[in-house]
Amino acid sequence: MKTVAKVFIIIGMVAGFWMILPLIFGGITLSKMKTATSREDVKVWGILDIFFCSMIGGILLLCCKDEDFAPASTESVE
Repeated sequence: MKTVAKVFIIIGMVAGFWMILPLIFGGITLSKMKTATSREDVKVWGILDIFFCSMIGGILLLCCKDEDFAPASTESVE
């Protein structure tokens, strides 16, 4: 669901590029999504994204589970 939220945020940024705010809030949201470890880390940015960038992307971001933000395992399987 995190990937789908990213796609809708990018679409909102492209569609509303002329207003500048979607570019700012969408860029910040995407960068916070990379570093987030739980949904609490991106809750505020999801709400701001609903108002300024993409309603669907913001709602999907708020519906993501904590497992979606868990860091990937760095163990290598041999």
